[in-house]
Amino acid sequence: MEAGTTRIRAARRVFPPIPLERVAQVAAATALLTILAGSALIVVLASQGHSFLSPAAHHRRLAWMNWPFGGLWSDWPHTRDQIYSILLLTILVTTVCYVVAIRFARSLPGKVVAGVVIAVYLVFFLSPPLLLTDVFNYVEYARMGVLHGLNPYTHIPLDARADPVWKLSNWHHLPSPYGPLFTLITYPLAPLGIAGAFWAYKALLLLVSLGCAGLVALIARQLQRAAATAVVIVALNPLVLIYGAGGQHMDMFNMLFVLGAIYLALANRERLGSAAMIGAAAAKASAAVLAPVAIAAGPRRIRSLAGAAAGLGVAGFVCLMAFGPHPPAIADQSRLVTALSIPNITGLLLGHGGEDVAVRTATHVLLAVAVVACTVWAWRSRRLIEPLGWLTLVTLATLGWDMPWYLLWLLPFVAFVRSRTFRVASVLVAVWMTFQWLPYSYTVVARIGLHPGVTHTWKTNRLYVRTLLK
Repeated sequence: MEAGTTRIRAARRVFPPIPLERVAQVAAATALLTILAGSALIVVLASQGHSFLSPAAHHRRLAWMNWPFGGLWSDWPHTRDQIYSILLLTILVTTVCYVVAIRFARSLPGKVVAGVVIAVYLVFFLSPPLLLTDVFNYVEYARMGVLHGLNPYTHIPLDARADPVWKLSNWHHLPSPYGPLFTLITYPLAPLGIAGAFWAYKALLLLVSLGCAGLVALIARQLQRAAATAVVIVALNPLVLIYGAGGQHMDMFNMLFVLGAIYLALANRERLGSAAMIGAAAAKASAAVLAPVAIAAGPRRIRSLAGAAAGLGVAGFVCLMAFGPHPPAIADQSRLVTALSIPNITGLLLGHGGEDVAVRTATHVLLAVAVVACTVWAWRSRRLIEPLGWLTLVTLATLGWDMPWYLLWLLPFVAFVRSRTFRVASVLVAVWMTFQWLPYSYTVVARIGLHPGVTHTWKTNRLYVRTLLK
């Protein structure tokens, strides 16, 4: 017995135990670097300009769009299945690393996490538009207003089809569905030319994205949460990175206002906080449902109401002068359906053939009830974060036309809300949205007997989408 104990002690002297803190640091650092490497892999692959990863680069092969990685990978995978497999594997591996990084991020210095976040977003700043071409819709609507004198809320891009950006955009028969405040932000880009507007917009998006990460850290500290963990949750989700940051979508602008409103409200600056939430609604109409909750949660409601009134007055006046009394085309866009959205799958399971009129009406009623309930909750409890989180969750669950980067709306509340029930529900929605946008997900669903693509609802939706795109 003594001999065995002696050998164990000798082994410990030769191989001392590794501290758990060190293990956590290595795990977190490895996970973060893998997310960075996976991001770089997809960006470099898309920059070769020959695949669905970047439709705009694939069809036009413009050097300014693929710079600086164009031509870097001469023997890149050529077949669609090869690229699909790489994309699938990258999303799965980086998602696992994302979970690991969330678990152990607090073991790393905040500067390390911040450095990785900056590096990841710099990689996507250098990316061509991934998977969709919405960035050129933004440029097109701006050029319609500035260069062609056409109101983007009363005219369609087809009216300016002589503009060279028309060949890079897709919503040719849709007036702008984007908030007027965001459209005004893009107006200074119009005179820069297409390439100049593209890179200037990406630079602005980079600053806004890093600004959102900074606000997340500030809010986390106010709520006494781990700032590093919160930043990882919000800024490094692989689905949001590839589809959102890589696709250069505008939702970061909306989130900058939402996060700013939350930070100001927590700092007892209710007037500015309520005004900022009105700004969020002016940037993207979907944020309008959050405004009543933000106003009701203020401990000094007169100030909250005054701030909201001032924000509404300023934003309303500016937008009215710029575009007249013409709202974004959200009614047209709300008619669209994605095949694996929660309402469409629910309608399919209930025998409606997908999100038909009855299902869509039910989701609208559910969202309206949630707005009222969360507003009353905020009014009575003076709590802001939890009602906003639940309302955002219901909003995502009731969207028939949901995009992968919409998950960004929910992630700050996953970081800030302590409720286990909320986190479980959020994870379920996040898992479904991630699965929904994985390569081959539709094939998996079809193999278990669900075929949303062959129903009357889906065929009608596809016909309507083609009408808007042609």
